[in-house]
Amino acid sequence: KQNCYDRKKYRSSDLDGETSAIVPVGCEAIFPLSTCDFPEELQSLLEKSSSSCRLFSYQELLGATSSFMPENMVGKGGSSHVYKGYLPDGKELAVKIVKPTEHAIKEFVQEIEIITSLNHKNLISLLGFCFEQNKLLLVYDFLSRGSLEENLHGNKKDGNAFGWQERYKVAVGLAEALDYLHNSCEQPVIHRDVKSSNVLLSNDFEPQLSDFGLASQVSSSASHMTCMDVAGTFGYLAPEYLMHGKMSNKIDVYAFGIVLLELLTGRKPIDNNRPKGQESLAVWAKPILKDHDISQLLDPQLGSGCEFHEIERMVLAATLCIRRAPLMRPQISLILKLLQGDQEVTNWAEQEVRTSEEVDVSDEELYPTNIESHLNLALLDLEDDSVSASSDEQSLEIEDYLQKR
Repeated sequence: KQNCYDRKKYRSSDLDGETSAIVPVGCEAIFPLSTCDFPEELQSLLEKSSSSCRLFSYQELLGATSSFMPENMVGKGGSSHVYKGYLPDGKELAVKIVKPTEHAIKEFVQEIEIITSLNHKNLISLLGFCFEQNKLLLVYDFLSRGSLEENLHGNKKDGNAFGWQERYKVAVGLAEALDYLHNSCEQPVIHRDVKSSNVLLSNDFEPQLSDFGLASQVSSSASHMTCMDVAGTFGYLAPEYLMHGKMSNKIDVYAFGIVLLELLTGRKPIDNNRPKGQESLAVWAKPILKDHDISQLLDPQLGSGCEFHEIERMVLAATLCIRRAPLMRPQISLILKLLQGDQEVTNWAEQEVRTSEEVDVSDEELYPTNIESHLNLALLDLEDDSVSASSDEQSLEIEDYLQKR
C-alpha cells in the first residue's frame, strides 16, 4: 500500500486561508476510497463518516482545480486557502486546503466530526475530504453567490439584488443556525468564528454558516469555559473572550450582533478608512443605538423599501447582542423569536434596551489596564485574512476599542 502520511514532513509553504462560496449538498459517493494507510484517528473518522461523506484522492482534486492555479483561488485567510474546481461532469466544487500545524490531524478530525454530526438547512454540509501527500483538504459544493461579506463589502456588492428583504432573511436564517447549534444538537456547539465571510448564500439568499475549524462541542451543563487558545477575527470577538478566554455560547451571540450591524449599516466590523474613532463598527454604533437614531444607522443603499417593524426588531436584536457583559446578552433562542416577530419578546426587548446596561463584573476585571500581553490574541486572524481586515486596520488602538464597548 502507498504510504500517504509522514508525521515529519509538514512544510511551512503549505497554503492557508478561509472558506468562500460553499453550500450544503447531498453526500453521495463520487470517488472510490483510497488504499492509503491512515493514522488511527483518520481511519476511525473514515469508518464513522463513510455514510455521510466520501474520500477524495489528491490527484482528483489536482485535476478538478487545475493544480490549484492562483486564478482558481476564491478565498484565503489565516488557516486555509479555498479553490474553485470542476468534476469531469461539470459539477462545481470548493476545495479547502487546511494549513498543517502541530495539532493539524486532531483539529482536522474534530472539524469533520462536528460537521458530519450536524443537520440543518442553514449549516454547511461536507461533501468529502482528502488526506494525502501531507495535505489536509475539505471538499464542498461551490456556489457563485458567494459570502455575505462579499455581498455587503466586496466584489459582489449590489444594492438592488441584496436589499432589505434579502438581508433580513439572512439574519433570521443565521439565528436559526445558531439556535440549532446551541440548543438542538445532542452536544451543544459553539461556533467561535461567526462572521460575514463565513456566512455563505444560496441563489435565493438562504444563508449557510460555514467554517467549523474553531468550533467546540461543549457540555450542556457548563455555563462557560476558559480557553487558552483564543482565536477568531478581530471586530467579532466578545470582550470576555478576547481578554480572558472566557468561552460560552454568548460569544456567538456577540459576533451575531456584529453581523446584524453589518446588515443594517453596510459597514465593515473594522475599517481603518473611517475617521478616527469610527474605525470600529461596534464603537461607532453604540451611541447611535443608545439614542435609537435609526436614520443615522441604516445603510444609504437600502433606500426607502424597508419594512420599519423589521428594522426596529433587528436594531433591538443588535443592541442586546453586543452588550459587553455576557450575562446581559440574551440567549440566541430569544433573539430568534425577536427577529421572527414574537410580540411578547419584542415588548420585553423594548423595555430591556430602555434600562441602563449594568455589567456583572467591574471594568477593571473585564478590561485589564495592562493589555499588551493580549494584543497578539486580538490580532490572531489578521495576518493573512483578506476578508476580515487589512494590515492597515490593525492600527486601531485596541485599548480604545475595548474601553469604548
